[in-house]
Amino acid sequence: MATTKKTTTNDSGEGIRVSDADSELLASLQSAAKSVAAVVAQGKTVVKALERFDAPKSLDRQDYLADALDALRGVDLSAYGCGALQGVIAESIEQRLRTLRATAHHELLTGLRDGVEKAEHLRVLSDSPLVVYVHPLTVELLIEQKKAVWTYAHETLQTVPLAVEEILAAHRTLVDAFRASRVDSQTFWTLLRKAYEMVLILDGLSAGSRIDIVEMLPALAWIWPQQAAVKKAGVFPRYLLAYQLQKLRADGLLQNQGLRMELGSATGGSTRNKQNVLFIPQGPSEGQYYLSICFRQA
Repeated sequence: MATTKKTTTNDSGEGIRVSDADSELLASLQSAAKSVAAVVAQGKTVVKALERFDAPKSLDRQDYLADALDALRGVDLSAYGCGALQGVIAESIEQRLRTLRATAHHELLTGLRDGVEKAEHLRVLSDSPLVVYVHPLTVELLIEQKKAVWTYAHETLQTVPLAVEEILAAHRTLVDAFRASRVDSQTFWTLLRKAYEMVLILDGLSAGSRIDIVEMLPALAWIWPQQAAVKKAGVFPRYLLAYQLQKLRADGLLQNQGLRMELGSATGGSTRNKQNVLFIPQGPSEGQYYLSICFRQA
């Protein structure tokens, strides 16, 4: 049978006659090279994850263990002659992670409960991830990453190392900052109305028009009496606006001075970009996103 040949070009641009058999061999070699390279790349990932375990204390690093488990799940170690050990190692890592997480979970909650002034000020909102409400803030305890993230109204306030002393110290500092920067609800009503009217003038809108809540942040930064809090943040803090709106509702001042303040709920696509909406809490774990605001005759 005749061998079919085709013309290809070498690096110098010269034409070369190549048989179909040669083309198939070349393609096979290239395919094999890619397959081996993929296996080698997987092997490097596993090696990098497993080489961290260079001392007994490294077995207590949850981040190391989690990375090793992910690496082992992503490759077949049979290609390296230790496939029989893979399942045993993975099972041992999973068991150790469960034990370490349970221990860390218990120690953190015990330390936090001992550190709060009142037991009712602390509530576990979620076990995985571990999220705890410590009045009036919320902290997410990222055990594997060894950090704790304090938030209010879904706004990040501060990230600290995962140590009870540092977590509680951050809580005290943040609560003190809240107290120093907030105003009473009657004063806030007046400031909020002024900020709203400033936006209406800037946007050329008529009285009673609905505007985005976040549009008022620059105006509030300009007129807020506690300027130290604003200057430290660089802008008016979103969490502070959420706090003041929540307190305004709790104090029953949504209607005042012949006007009614109305909030428009954020629904559907408007919540995709969280910077355009504001979450207002209604308790430790409840709340709602809002998009707009307006003042109208009561």
